[in-house]
Amino acid sequence: MPRMCINPNLMPLDEAKKIILTSFTAPDNRITVPAPDACGRVLAGPVCSKRTNPPLILGGPDGIAVRSGETTGAGKDNGIELGAPRVNTGMPLPEGFDAVIAIEEVAKVAENRYMIHAQVSPYENTIPKGSDVEEGDLIMDGGHLITALDIGALLNCGLNEIPVKNWKVGLIATGDEIISPAETPVPGQIVNTNSYIFAAYLKQYGIEPVLYPIIRDNRDSIAQGIHKALKECDMVLVFGGSSAGSKDFTVNALKDSGELLIHGVAMGPGKPASMARVKGKPAFGMPGPSISARTVFHELVRPLLVQWGVPVVPDTIVRGVLAADIPSMGRFDRFMMVKVEKKDGETSIVPLSRSPGYMIMVRADAILHVPGTFALHSGDEVEVRMLRMISSS
Repeated sequence: MPRMCINPNLMPLDEAKKIILTSFTAPDNRITVPAPDACGRVLAGPVCSKRTNPPLILGGPDGIAVRSGETTGAGKDNGIELGAPRVNTGMPLPEGFDAVIAIEEVAKVAENRYMIHAQVSPYENTIPKGSDVEEGDLIMDGGHLITALDIGALLNCGLNEIPVKNWKVGLIATGDEIISPAETPVPGQIVNTNSYIFAAYLKQYGIEPVLYPIIRDNRDSIAQGIHKALKECDMVLVFGGSSAGSKDFTVNALKDSGELLIHGVAMGPGKPASMARVKGKPAFGMPGPSISARTVFHELVRPLLVQWGVPVVPDTIVRGVLAADIPSMGRFDRFMMVKVEKKDGETSIVPLSRSPGYMIMVRADAILHVPGTFALHSGDEVEVRMLRMISSS
């Protein structure tokens, strides 16, 4: 593994996280949306049923509706003949009837008259009124991430419109070399993939991503873009221009826009990460390379979203045996792409060689966090954070 020059002035990862988590209050923006459009949104508060379901006593099995009191004394050796209407599963019982006897357990004597040989209790073989939900019952609490099946429950309970969180995160790509995915790059140009990668992440969390036009390398233009985004959003992620290159304008734009709290974190990838507080809102300077930006998002942005109450799905952790030595790099936290290979009941963790581009993210199954000061050795048992599900062999 090649040696890296680690700037001693880089902020430790834990310190950066602490600054982020103590510098902002959670936004409480909310809107009302039609329930059919709410899948993937997060409830802004509790919702209660406007209906009692079912509204009446319903039949359980196909059978006959009876008045339970009229079945008293019926037994194997003591049949009782009753006048009784037929009911099917899920049908309301006629008024005055409170139980059902399965059709297989009765003998028909005449039209709507049956011989029974067992007594039943009130509400036996029925679906009681309100057994699913009573009017006024709590359906879902605030913070609930709405799924497709939840929409059915909401509509059935008379909730056609519901209050949801309206988190918005602005995404800005910067750089003279950045082009739209609709264009074909020539040497020296880079397709803007970050805006779309992180829009997809945010949608999974019930957050609305707002994609802004690409901003060219101009300090004032980037600062203006940050201010515009934060007028409309709760947070902004600015991709590119966050390190120390001659054309890295984002950090200075963050300084111009507000109070720069972080510039450079002792982690890799993601070392150039920066963050400012702009009118009380977070503005993150994200590295341009997508693999670095992903690390910054997971390690610095995601914890703040969790603190805000965003229902982020917990990481899936897998344990396995490391297949190669990893030397210590002082206080520099590393996040390594790895393969997770399962064979004959054993799990092997294989570090992938660092490479530019996107395919390493496609090939990797998980991320191994190597904390600062730690050295790991082949054969050590380690934990990795899964990026995707893998099949066992």
